[in-house]
Amino acid sequence: MNQEKYPRSSIEDDFNYGTNVATASVHIRMAFLRKVYTILSLQIVITTAVSAVFMLCNPIKTFVHESPSLVLISAIGSLILLLALAFYRHQHPVNLYLLFGFTLLESLSVATAVSFYDYGIVLQAFVLTSAVFLGLTAYTFQSKRDFSKIGARKLSIRVAESSPLFTFFFYNETMELVFAGAGALLFCGFIIFDTHLLMHKLSPEEHVLASINLYLDMVNLFLYVLRILDSLKKH
Repeated sequence: MNQEKYPRSSIEDDFNYGTNVATASVHIRMAFLRKVYTILSLQIVITTAVSAVFMLCNPIKTFVHESPSLVLISAIGSLILLLALAFYRHQHPVNLYLLFGFTLLESLSVATAVSFYDYGIVLQAFVLTSAVFLGLTAYTFQSKRDFSKIGARKLSIRVAESSPLFTFFFYNETMELVFAGAGALLFCGFIIFDTHLLMHKLSPEEHVLASINLYLDMVNLFLYVLRILDSLKKH
């Protein structure tokens, strides 16, 4: 009987043999990337839509400005769902339900934050963040460097970055521009790190984890860029 010694005909087979995305077959690699960036795109669309509603609908804007507890509730809720996703990220369709809930709650926090800024600055920040994200992604994909040396993040850092409130904890008018610039550079590094991670460390089944990492990186970079532009406008 003529059989392959090591058949690898599915994502499950690749995972069982300890294969990461970089060493998987081309069709598995491309399927993984499509899943990750499709999920990420949908997350960005949801966040953008919710933010637009908060900015353009004056009654909603007034309500959230008068209800700071909404941000706290959504932030705590997103953290709880993030922890749940860590345990159920491989269980379909539970992982997708949790991912949608997490994205929606995170979008509420982001939408509340952007509702305090002018439309023009928010649009500029979104365009600039998108350009930086795409540029860093393209650079990381074609680079031969090992970006894992940037540093593995501890749980405390991942929890802190999971909420947009992190970008407002240390607000000081004299240090705003410096702090925002440092934060933007930090999350640029995280985008490179997580893009490298999804290609060289994660298994083909970790598309949910990869999309969450990149989503949080992009959201936090956006909020820091928003603060930079607002600070430059004031000065």
